[in-house]
Amino acid sequence: MQKLFSGLSGTGKTNKLFSIYQKLAIENGSDKIIYFTSSAKKVNFLRNELELAIGGNLQIYTYFGFALNEVNKWWPVLEKSLIGSKMTVEPTFMNIETSHFLMSNYVEKFRNKQRFFSNLKAKPVQIAVQLIDNLNLTEMNLLTQKEMKKRLLQWVADDKEKKEIMEEALIVMHKFRDFCEKNRLVDYSLALKLFNNNLLNAKFYQNHLAHKFDYLIVDELEKMVPAGQKLVNIMASITKDSWYAYNPAGGFNRFFGGNPALIKKNFLENNNDLEIVLLNKRYLGAEKAADLAEDFAEVINGKKKTASSDLILGEVDSELRGNMVINIGEKITKLIENGTEPEKIAVIAPAVDKVLEFSLEYYLSRVGYKLINYNRSKRLVDLPFARAMLILYLLVIGETTAIGVSALQQTLGLLLDLDPVRSMLLARKMTAEGMQFIDLDTYGLRQRIGFEKGEKYDFLRDWLDSNSSFEFNIEAFFQQVFGEVLAPLKPAPEDIMACRQMIESVSRFRETISNFKDESDQDLSQRYLAMIYEGTLAADVLFNDIEKEDRVLMATPYKFLFAPEIKDVEYLFLVDISSQNWLRSIAKELSNPYLYSPQWNNQSNWNDQADQQIRKNQLLDFLTNLFLKVNKGIYLADSYLDSMGWEQEGPLYNWLKPGQGSGKYAD
Repeated sequence: MQKLFSGLSGTGKTNKLFSIYQKLAIENGSDKIIYFTSSAKKVNFLRNELELAIGGNLQIYTYFGFALNEVNKWWPVLEKSLIGSKMTVEPTFMNIETSHFLMSNYVEKFRNKQRFFSNLKAKPVQIAVQLIDNLNLTEMNLLTQKEMKKRLLQWVADDKEKKEIMEEALIVMHKFRDFCEKNRLVDYSLALKLFNNNLLNAKFYQNHLAHKFDYLIVDELEKMVPAGQKLVNIMASITKDSWYAYNPAGGFNRFFGGNPALIKKNFLENNNDLEIVLLNKRYLGAEKAADLAEDFAEVINGKKKTASSDLILGEVDSELRGNMVINIGEKITKLIENGTEPEKIAVIAPAVDKVLEFSLEYYLSRVGYKLINYNRSKRLVDLPFARAMLILYLLVIGETTAIGVSALQQTLGLLLDLDPVRSMLLARKMTAEGMQFIDLDTYGLRQRIGFEKGEKYDFLRDWLDSNSSFEFNIEAFFQQVFGEVLAPLKPAPEDIMACRQMIESVSRFRETISNFKDESDQDLSQRYLAMIYEGTLAADVLFNDIEKEDRVLMATPYKFLFAPEIKDVEYLFLVDISSQNWLRSIAKELSNPYLYSPQWNNQSNWNDQADQQIRKNQLLDFLTNLFLKVNKGIYLADSYLDSMGWEQEGPLYNWLKPGQGSGKYAD
């Protein structure tokens, strides 16, 4: 039996799947049920929501998480398919930071020695991100390296300069892949290649899955990449029963490889075994939201010039962007004073810049309210315990120029349990003396910070002196710091996770770097520190659990829609409505997700018409799902000039308008 629940956002699809899972798990145990969802955050969310009296393994995964888990489990079988003679008990799985570092290293090497990418202004780290994207998208879409090359060269067409750059990119990607295979370094793209080509196609493995699982549940089917769709198809054919949730308007993750159009072909067309249950009743969002979404679709498709609705309560316009932000702040303040909870108000912008965030945060703080920015990357070094590990290591090796007074003050406050005034006093004195530990009695500080805190300070200073032997072994130092200094402070789960990720990232980084010749512990430490402080992608915390209660929400459309904890909002502010960023292209200099999709159809070139239509479709997906999360009303906010002082001339301003009436909840 196969059943698919089809409905827009807010129609209860996930709740139905969750209830089915709960019932099956109570009756049969959870070991025989496999549940796929779209993000690691949602996996954690579902695991925390489950209430099961019967124990058992929770087989809840993202597609990528499941693939990585299976590659590790079946490594002895898969390793034989790789080039090179090296044999290992298990692979070295590279996380984002190590794969990014390795690709950046190759880009820099070829750029310096062979003048590759000489006409690109992008830095090696930026080029590396795009090359990694190409490899990942190739495997997500079940393509070969040969097909990737063909499509990339078709994309640049007859432009000789771009073709030369693309051929250079292909050489670097090939070198990266060969190095990874020979040294058994498994990044995401190689893991997907091994899983899809060498494991999932094998009859013995399909028999294993058939024996292991009886039930299949897939939430947000429309977000599945083609490779994930292949897995779901195979699982559906070998399990007893399967259930799916599908949002026909939920294609806003195309940038990351999602392919809703392929879902229709693979699941909805010519599938006589599939029962489709249409869910029309919406439990979240205003009744008029679906009508507004339909009207906006007609605008995008050229059938109408403007979509208007009473759900759009009004416009917040100003010539200067600063005034616009103040007007938004005033409107939000009034809504809260009239009874709306702050977390039920969302400010959505196509790009959340520092000016917008700081200005609105400052305004709201003056009237007693808070703002949470979902787009602010929460890096490891921004978390107190992880930052303390790094600060202490920098003090030991004498790299004090990388330490700011504020960072030192926060670390001292954490480790010595000092209030902000005393910790700043101590930090400033240490900074004045060359960013080093001082004798408290010499400077008369023991009484000022307290004798008990002074004893903690002496212990910390002596501990660092006695562990200076770890000077160039950053991994061992981190472990020692956590076990002897940080663990007694009873860190919260988030802090423990941050320290653990810090230690694991160094360990994986060491395993990767060890494949280079003549790399000492000192080289490794310096490279790792440089990677963290350069703002490498890997510095971001993957478990970023945002506390949103009593805070106005701010995000880009994608961040907002991918947050499982945000079910709906009362009011939505669409900011910078005239900005061209609402129609931002998914294509970059060296990477274009659309090239890899089956919809590419071997086109000979990439023209402006195709690019513009994809931008419009992406905007439609974003706004449709945003509209459907709104219960009471939408405000359109705009300014004639952007934060840089440039005129804003995007078309969205003319595509959306308030209705004839002011709306039920308008001022």
